[in-house]
Amino acid sequence: MVPDIIDPIPLAKCRKEASVVPTVDLSAPGAAAAVADACRGVGFFRATNHGVPATLADALEALAAAFFALPHDEKMEHASARPFGYGSKSIGSNGDVGWLEYLLLSVATGSGSSTLPPPLRAAMEEYTCAVRDVGGRVLELMAEGLGLDRGALRRMVAGKDGEESGAGEMVRVNHYPACPLASGVTGFGEHTDPQIVSVLRSNRTGGLQIMLRDGRWVPVAPDPDSLFVNVGDSLQVLTNGRFHSVKHRVAAPEAGKLARLSVIYFGGPAASQRIAPLPELLKEGEESLYKDFTWGEYMKAAYKTRLGDNRLSPFELHHCSSSNAVQPQPPPHVAPVH
Repeated sequence: MVPDIIDPIPLAKCRKEASVVPTVDLSAPGAAAAVADACRGVGFFRATNHGVPATLADALEALAAAFFALPHDEKMEHASARPFGYGSKSIGSNGDVGWLEYLLLSVATGSGSSTLPPPLRAAMEEYTCAVRDVGGRVLELMAEGLGLDRGALRRMVAGKDGEESGAGEMVRVNHYPACPLASGVTGFGEHTDPQIVSVLRSNRTGGLQIMLRDGRWVPVAPDPDSLFVNVGDSLQVLTNGRFHSVKHRVAAPEAGKLARLSVIYFGGPAASQRIAPLPELLKEGEESLYKDFTWGEYMKAAYKTRLGDNRLSPFELHHCSSSNAVQPQPPPHVAPVH
């Protein structure tokens, strides 16, 4: 097993309730409105008819599982490009731990992938290309649902024509072995994603949980044929709280169950990208809920925090209540990892 100490890892208890995860058919005529409704409400949705071939996802899943089955010493040979490359148990550099091992790769620079077995590296690149396109199309639907130019959000991740992709674009492969010591052990602690959007695909093993606005944790049923989309904290700021960045976590599989394997694409901007409520979105008299900051400034501050810390807190503005201002839920905590 990858982690060999259980004591510091918290438990993730969750009541079994009916699914509240919205489902959006990305090919349907009303997809933009459905995406916007899901982002305003839960901040999370299941995307069907996304266009990523099942053969790509299945091939990556098989190759990643084979990699994680290697002896620990062999896997550690791919851990030299911190924070990219291979890691196990530690989440970030400030003491957070979980029952998992992972690969973290930079889309822009390729950091973390150069030493991987060539078949796995090729599968990662092919899958990333396909799911990155899905992320871009989702951002276009979000913009359309907000009444913005369709490219307003996508350009922040992909850059303008001829520019490189954003430094915040990353892919993470998480592997959660079955835990023989206890049930409900946290694989990845509660957090929200700091980027603009995240797109997740997992195998048939569950464990993902999201927090509703009333504070209840609910499980997300796994569906390898679908992709799951998270609103990131940067998008919450860009929409001035209209879209909700959902807090989520993962419980490790119990003894006797198959390991959980998930692949997440994070659509983040370049370090110089300004993050602030979009002026064309603000109504007359509506005040900004956040200070302006760049993605680089945000991540520099974020690297100093723990998993449960609210990293948007230093950038929040507090105004007297106004009938014209959007009143979102308080911003949730932000993840200290990519």
